Amino acid sequence: MYLKISFAIVLLFLASVVNGQEVSKPVVKDNTIILGVVEFPPLVIKDNEGFGCHGDAVTISKTILELVGYKVVVECPPPARLFKRIRQGKVDITLNVKSTKALENHVTFVEKPFSYLSLVLLTNTSLESNKTVAAIRGYDYVGLRQELAEANFIFFDMPNSTDAIQLFQFGRTTHLVTYEAPYLYHIERVTDNISGLTVSIRRDIPTFFAVSDKSKSKDELLEKLASLFKLSESSTVIEQIQTMNK
Repeated sequence: MYLKISFAIVLLFLASVVNGQEVSKPVVKDNTIILGVVEFPPLVIKDNEGFGCHGDAVTISKTILELVGYKVVVECPPPARLFKRIRQGKVDITLNVKSTKALENHVTFVEKPFSYLSLVLLTNTSLESNKTVAAIRGYDYVGLRQELAEANFIFFDMPNSTDAIQLFQFGRTTHLVTYEAPYLYHIERVTDNISGLTVSIRRDIPTFFAVSDKSKSKDELLEKLASLFKLSESSTVIEQIQTMNK
């Protein structure tokens, strides 16, 4: 199910937090941080022109970071480039799952999950059975990549979710490992979809804010976000926003 949280609702929630408790200290230094996100429709959608992006995850993340005292610049590079920039400290914060190998020992996670995502392995039953699978380059898929590799699956890695989905849709691979939301977003916008489709594996995976260990704002960012999220017992950041606005 897609998140349908308006910018106005987010602001109402955050305003209630500010009125109830001070969560940020006056900032007197350069307080600009880089928020890096990857294309993940409908939560993160690439703009038609340029290198920008938009979507609920971008809006909510940017607004939360602005509330706790930062000026936010958003970057939307391909995953491999984003992970490199996080490791270098050129991106301060992102959203990701904890098992991404490219980020291991390079980020610190804020413990409250941002949201949960459904990870699926899709199979095109109309094709001759084989073990070819489309995926995103650099994604571990919470250990599923290794499981499939050990079962002799052959990976065709693409730069982003859209390219991986299209490779599968065009019949170039029998399987697709993907998060469900981007796939549903894609097939709603095209007419020629796969008819013989089965879900071989489904897992619900938590995502988190992840702060670069080389970010100049690391300690302050972690402290401010932890303080904000402790104001509610909701299990995710998204639920916290929804609960505070009921």
